[in-house]
Amino acid sequence: MLFNSLSYFLFFPVVFALYWLSPRALKKPVLLLASYVFYMSWIPKYGLMVAALTTVNYAIGLLLGKFQNQNQNQTQKTNATGNTRMSTATRLTLTLGLVLNLGCLIYFKYVNFLFTTFTHAINSGVSFFHINAPKFYAITFDIILPLGISFFVFEFIHYLVDVAKGEKPVRNPIDFALFAAFFPSQIAGPIKRFEHFIEQLDTRPGHTGTALKFRGTDMHAGLALLLQGLFKKVAIADNLAILANAGFSPAVSMSTSDAWVAVLAFTFQIYFDFSGYTDMGRGSALLLGISLPDNFNFPYLAKSISDFWRRWHISLSTWLRDYLYIPLGGGRTNKNRNLFLTMLLGGLWHGAAMHFVVWGAYQGVMLALNNWYDALAKKNSALSNFHAHAIGKVSSVLFTFLLVIIGWILFRADTVTQALQIMQVMFFGVGQTATAVASSTASTAASTTASATASATTSAPLLWAALMRSPVIAALLIYSGYAAIFCLPRFLSEKQIQLRPLDSLGWAARIPFYAVVAITAIAFAPTQPSSFIYFQF
Repeated sequence: MLFNSLSYFLFFPVVFALYWLSPRALKKPVLLLASYVFYMSWIPKYGLMVAALTTVNYAIGLLLGKFQNQNQNQTQKTNATGNTRMSTATRLTLTLGLVLNLGCLIYFKYVNFLFTTFTHAINSGVSFFHINAPKFYAITFDIILPLGISFFVFEFIHYLVDVAKGEKPVRNPIDFALFAAFFPSQIAGPIKRFEHFIEQLDTRPGHTGTALKFRGTDMHAGLALLLQGLFKKVAIADNLAILANAGFSPAVSMSTSDAWVAVLAFTFQIYFDFSGYTDMGRGSALLLGISLPDNFNFPYLAKSISDFWRRWHISLSTWLRDYLYIPLGGGRTNKNRNLFLTMLLGGLWHGAAMHFVVWGAYQGVMLALNNWYDALAKKNSALSNFHAHAIGKVSSVLFTFLLVIIGWILFRADTVTQALQIMQVMFFGVGQTATAVASSTASTAASTTASATASATTSAPLLWAALMRSPVIAALLIYSGYAAIFCLPRFLSEKQIQLRPLDSLGWAARIPFYAVVAITAIAFAPTQPSSFIYFQF
């Protein structure tokens, strides 16, 4: 069940009605049941896996809370300051929880990759040293990656670590189960922090907050985000996917202009696809009275790679900072090494393939160089003055965007070799790319069918011709006008984006506007939609 599918737009109104019409005591059970129905609509048996992980982490969290209370009481008796240190029992219990969660993630996501990489290394060694030995073949398992496993495992790890550090564990089992399974954020984030999420579920008698209360502002903002995300996904990202898939599919050589079209198509596809998913998830959650963290803040207008990672996939960036970068030593000891290791593991988190590892390493190197350049610019008045000027700011944005584009080539390509071939064609106009450019590509993209088919070898700029005839240009122009009116002013004021367009208008104006957005998105949609990119992670 995809956010942009007909089944979801039948499912969600039913959940919305049942949730708000149910008595207060039944609201959370209704939402929990709906979340499991949503998740199990793909592969039902994996709902049992989520339930098992939830049960185990709930029990470990309670145990950690118990040990922390005992440790705190004992420390307060002997130390007037009340400072506590993690006890041995707490450390062992936390280690057990981390091993169970990471073990589950490694089994489902990385076990075949590890066996394949190990076997390849052995065969390469045998060949290098000219050893007369038979070729080894990797043992592989028939494993289907559970949707969202990377995201909810990270949420479990965050919960256990924070409880071990002194946060109070969640004692209500329904609250904790809902934290793990909440369907608007379960499959591809954003990665929630349990303190903020559970606080919104507070139903204690006499509670003076606004939790679980229907608010008109949430209704308005939720619908706006939901429809904004729908337009991003079906009108823009799915049409860009046709061009990107044609450009990155193995087949024949491609012209320089086509290489740029394919790479730029994916660059904007992944943004509109992922931010569209986030908008639809956040919008759905707001309609249920729950606020989820934003994940994007105009990342392609970043002035540096560091700035980019403060604006792209914000919930993952902050998670990596808090639970990987800082524990490694942060900026206290060997900052560049810690940045590199963090991004290397962040790349591996995205997928069990070598090109993801290289992409992560590339991001780590770019961040280290960014730190070096920032330190140089602070000491050099000429560089400082240049970056303070409008020309310097624009140059920084364009150069950062180019570095991001290079990274996306590594991210999207099937192999590192294919990525290097595409870069060779883009920047030097020579070499063969592993791409599919067929004579039917232009007509295929124009009619918004699924993908181009490979045929005769050619270097004619067919993708460029397809782009010129694609409805995605009109869709991008419409969205750009919308963003310039409702979003860009808040970005220019350096404030976090909180999209609430049409706030000053009543429902009489909003309903027609929402209807036009929905109809326009459907009108631009290709005949065969694509899945959300981040579902594979």
